[in-house]
Amino acid sequence: MAHITENIVTYDYVVIGGGTSGAVAARRLAEGDTNSNVCLIEAGPSHEEIVDGRMPGSWALHPERSHDWNYDTVPQKGCNNRIIYALRARFLGGCSAINGTLLIRGAKADYDRIAAMGNPGWSWEEMLPYFKASETFHPAEWHQADFAVHGTSGPLHTEPYPLAPISEKVLESFIDSGFEYKPDMFAQGDYEGVGHVVRTVYKGIRSTSADFVHHYDTKNLTVQTGVYVDRIILEENNINNKENRDYKAVGVEAHYDANGQPIIIKARKEIILSAGAYNSPTILMHSGIGPAEHLVEMGISCKVDLQGVGRNLQDHTIVWSFLA
Repeated sequence: MAHITENIVTYDYVVIGGGTSGAVAARRLAEGDTNSNVCLIEAGPSHEEIVDGRMPGSWALHPERSHDWNYDTVPQKGCNNRIIYALRARFLGGCSAINGTLLIRGAKADYDRIAAMGNPGWSWEEMLPYFKASETFHPAEWHQADFAVHGTSGPLHTEPYPLAPISEKVLESFIDSGFEYKPDMFAQGDYEGVGHVVRTVYKGIRSTSADFVHHYDTKNLTVQTGVYVDRIILEENNINNKENRDYKAVGVEAHYDANGQPIIIKARKEIILSAGAYNSPTILMHSGIGPAEHLVEMGISCKVDLQGVGRNLQDHTIVWSFLA
C-alpha cells in the first residue's frame, strides 16, 4: 500500500473517498486491470489506530468527533424542527466501520427490476458472484446457512451471531404469528419473513471496507489518507463550440489535511467519485457541476447545470424496539 510523496502525480484511475464503496472499487480496479495504477484518496486518517472502527458496537457509541465529519442537519420539519446529528465516519473504511454490522445485500427483486429497466449485469444472479467474491463466511454449527450464496475467500469476514435467550423467544413468537422462518434471509436477497442475520464480524472483530485495501500486496494500488479533495479538474473537450460545451474529468485539486499543502492528482483514464451521499454533491458543486443559480450565488463558475446535485436527499428512518 504505497503513499504519495510528490505534489503533482498521475495515475490511470483516481478514486475519491475511502469509505464503504470507494475502497472496494479501488481494490477491484487494481486487481482487474493490473497494467494500470490506481490511487485511492481518503480525507481522514487510516483505520489502524482507531479502536472504535474495529468494535462491533461502535455504531451505538459514535466515534470521536475528530474521526467524524461533524454534520448537523438544518431544522427538520418532520422531527419537530429538531437539528439531527448526521454521523458520517471520516477515516479509511468510512461508515462500514460504524454501521450495525448486518450483512444486508439488498432485495433480489430490486436488482432484477434494475436489470429489467435496461441495465444489463445488474440482476440478482449476475450480482451474486460479486457479493460472494467480497466475503469469507465463517459458518456456525447452529446456523442453517445457505452456502450457495456465501463466499469463502473475500476480504470481508462474516459469521452468524447467536441470539440472546429473549431474542430466541421473540423469534419463536414471530414464527407462531405466521411469519415464515428463513435462517439466512438477508444473504439470499429475501426480505419477507423472520430469521437470523449474518454480521460483518469475526471473532469479535468488525470487518470493514478498509480490509479490501489494507495489506493488499500490489504495486499498482496507492492508498493516500489525510488528503482532502477540493474539486475535480474539468477539461473542456470542444472549445470551439460554446453552445454545447463538453467536459472531461482529468484530475483533482486537493490538500493535505494536516498542513494544508496543495496537491494535484491527475487521471489518465477515469475518476471515480465515491465520497458518500453528503460529500459527493459537495465536491461536484465545488467543481462547477450543480444548480447553476446556486453555484453563481456562491461565486462558482457553472460548467454543467445539473439541478439535482445537492438537493432532495432523503434518509431512511429507524425505529428502535429493544427488549430487555
